[in-house]
Amino acid sequence: MKRWLELMVCMTIAVAAQAHAQNRKVTLVVPYPPGGAADQMARVVSQEMRDKHGYTMIVDNRPGAGAQVAMNAVNNANPAAGTTLLLADSAAYSLNRHLYPHLNYNVKTDLLPLTLAARAPVFLLVNKDSPVRNIEDLVKLGQTKRLTYGSPGVGSGTHLVAEMLRKATGANLEHVPYRGAGPALIDAVSGQIDFIFDVLIGSREYVENGRLRLIAAASKERSPLRPNVPTIAESGIPNVDVTIWWGFSAKAGTEPALARQLATDLASVLKDPAIVKRFAGFGIEMLPSTPEEFARLIEDDAQTYGPIIKSLNISLN
Repeated sequence: MKRWLELMVCMTIAVAAQAHAQNRKVTLVVPYPPGGAADQMARVVSQEMRDKHGYTMIVDNRPGAGAQVAMNAVNNANPAAGTTLLLADSAAYSLNRHLYPHLNYNVKTDLLPLTLAARAPVFLLVNKDSPVRNIEDLVKLGQTKRLTYGSPGVGSGTHLVAEMLRKATGANLEHVPYRGAGPALIDAVSGQIDFIFDVLIGSREYVENGRLRLIAAASKERSPLRPNVPTIAESGIPNVDVTIWWGFSAKAGTEPALARQLATDLASVLKDPAIVKRFAGFGIEMLPSTPEEFARLIEDDAQTYGPIIKSLNISLN
């Protein structure tokens, strides 16, 4: 009898150890190609989650179809392979439901919000050889000729703010969508497109080496990291502002205790002073939250930008 009890205890410990090890295996799906803001954030956070909390975290880039490719990867993930998380931006969480008539995922039922990660202001940038020196120059030029601008894709936050500017000013602005912010930046630097809206994590290097020039901030107030850059509103064009944010979610059905632990561990990494300082240099503010706060933000933004998207007549198949 004693031998049998010892065997049962050993088996229980082994099963628990296996479950613990499996729960520490995490695939972090990112709906964008390598090099962009979300990808860089994912790689820094995944390394810190390994070093500080013992997770085996693999970044899986799945760009395409407005985050729907990534969501398919999350929904179809095999639980036996470990936990699956998503790091996506405000467009994937809050805007896409208003853009795609047949969106293949539902944030409310397919995802379990864990924590807001960060937010960043959006800036308008032009090539170093552009005659545009301020937002007034861009609008005047756009009223005499067609200007092209790039974005990470149709329906992205930077696409939305450019369309808000087009509607507010009547300028002739033509959208050129790319598969991620990186390729769009390259064409902005080379002069293949006339301007771009972007967050500084991707464009800072080009700004600092003089190949791109900051023209305006698409935010309500000037960024404390770039206080000399005026807002679009200061040029007399109100209500042209979009703030990009990113957040972590787990696949729906993730065991609640594990989800809570992941939320806690992610928040601790995002609050780390070294991480905060590192991303502040890119114009990104780290803002970990509770799962409940993040869920409210997702829905609040969906309600705010839904009518705006409808008024701009942006719709995707």
